[in-house]
Amino acid sequence: MVETELELALKELVETEGVNAGAVVTRDGIMVGFLNKHTPEVVSPLSSVVAMMAITAEKCTRLFKKGDMEEIITKAGGGVLLTEPCGEFIIVVAVDKGVDLESIKHRMERVKDAIRGMVCKG
Repeated sequence: MVETELELALKELVETEGVNAGAVVTRDGIMVGFLNKHTPEVVSPLSSVVAMMAITAEKCTRLFKKGDMEEIITKAGGGVLLTEPCGEFIIVVAVDKGVDLESIKHRMERVKDAIRGMVCKG
């Protein structure tokens, strides 16, 4: 099986030190890609929850007149979830506590580039 550019970019992101999982979801709540170091199965409600989080944050930033939402940072005891929109897609990454989020941004950009390439081909 030949891996797609998105699968390769997601794999590279999740192989980054301190990253546990990554997913790409459509705004409609459909899972496009998912990779998790610890459990191979997809958590079934994940895609719809990610879509709701992003859409809600976008609405809030507009209601409070803060412009367009750029990212959501969800802090938890064991780490951080970093959620970013990319056109009609949403990327969510689970990161260990204490990891510098800026250190994984370039890997997230590679995932975004793969999404853009996928959209342009389709």
